[in-house]
Amino acid sequence: MDNPTAYSLTEAELETRLQARLGERTSTVLLAFRRCYPGVQPFDLFSVIATASVRQAALTQAERKAAQGAAPAYVYLFTYHTPVLDGRPGAFHSAEIAFVFNNLDRCDQLTGGDPQAATLAEMMSEAWVNFARTGNPNGGNLPHWPAFTPAYRTTLVFDTTCAARDDFDGEALKSLPVG
Repeated sequence: MDNPTAYSLTEAELETRLQARLGERTSTVLLAFRRCYPGVQPFDLFSVIATASVRQAALTQAERKAAQGAAPAYVYLFTYHTPVLDGRPGAFHSAEIAFVFNNLDRCDQLTGGDPQAATLAEMMSEAWVNFARTGNPNGGNLPHWPAFTPAYRTTLVFDTTCAARDDFDGEALKSLPVG
């Protein structure tokens, strides 16, 4: 966030960074993640790939919850990019908290007063309230959010446009080396 040169990362530099981590799988991983995240900047793509293990852990947890056959699990991914600092903060860990509690007015430095952020906060907070009340986040202006199942692996992507996506990044995650 504090690095104004982060977005100067070139495609060649991205490949070099990933080559050090992924070796011969670099091209396969890049292709899979580019299909999942079309048109993103090289730095954003590096960030998604570098943190993919956290995403995979969340999906594994949802798979285990679904296997219990008790209460449903719902998986989401927060991808909203603030216009503040030319979008450099990206969708960082815990950025969604102000949206979930719909208290953007307390941290307008995060959104710069973006009206799309306010709409997103209304949808997210309503989903969390619905889930707390009923165990189901659906309702209001939110697109239908199916419970996670191993067959569909649905993720609700929260952004300026929200959408439920089946197996959103499954191909990309499978491209990564195991371990």
